[in-house]
Amino acid sequence: MDKHYESVRVGSLTVDPSMDTNRLYMQRDENTAWTAKITENWDVEMLLPALVSKRANGEMVIIDGQHSNQACIIKEGPDFLRDAMVYEGLTIQQEAKLFLAANKHRKPVRPYDNFRVSLTAGDPIAIRVNNEVQALGEDLQVAASPSANRVGAVQALLAMGKKPGMVKRVLTLVSAAWGRDASTWDNLILRGVTMVLDVPGNWELADDARLIKILKKGGAPAIWKQNSVRLTTSGGGSSSRSVPMAQAIVGDYNMGLDREKTLVLGRPKKVASSSTTAAA
Repeated sequence: MDKHYESVRVGSLTVDPSMDTNRLYMQRDENTAWTAKITENWDVEMLLPALVSKRANGEMVIIDGQHSNQACIIKEGPDFLRDAMVYEGLTIQQEAKLFLAANKHRKPVRPYDNFRVSLTAGDPIAIRVNNEVQALGEDLQVAASPSANRVGAVQALLAMGKKPGMVKRVLTLVSAAWGRDASTWDNLILRGVTMVLDVPGNWELADDARLIKILKKGGAPAIWKQNSVRLTTSGGGSSSRSVPMAQAIVGDYNMGLDREKTLVLGRPKKVASSSTTAAA
């Protein structure tokens, strides 16, 4: 067996589709959602070397780095040269062991630790999230776990941070409704309110004072969360568990309003030019 570093054309790296699907290593179906996420947040400086097996027939098979390689092809083109640790002379069993070594024993990195490193790396979304949280008071900060002045729903914050002003507006709404409390900063709660505002027309049209009133009327965050989880189809992820809450907010908000003033979910809201918008 020989191993060496080599710059490899990303379009020449392949995944063997004929592998036995009962094996526990690299031949997984392409996870398009994960590839799309890497592509959306693409930064060529974050592309790590791939782990590659060069077989006797010259085929270059990816052992680790499949999704980032597909994203690289999309963003940089198939002729981009990627650094790779290339192994030659591996058996199928040895390829499997290398895959397990690269994936099975990785310790998951906590979202907050990722956030801190992202700040150091100058990630614009992490910086925006941090700035918008701190804009609500020097005592409020992103943290690993929630408390009165510590927002621990890091993954929700980063999703919200893709839209300028979203973090500040949502945190202002929920704290006005329930005060600053660990339950206020719950991931499901923040995502639910964000879903309502993330529809383009809703962002401009929503009356924040009315939203606060709706949130208060529905009870404490724990009640909103309990009802939302109860109405979620079994197996739903963190985002899907927030959908019933968002639907309830919109339903209650729209009661008694003329159609042109109502909010929607799932499609852009067409806003008349004369509409009065809430301050973000």
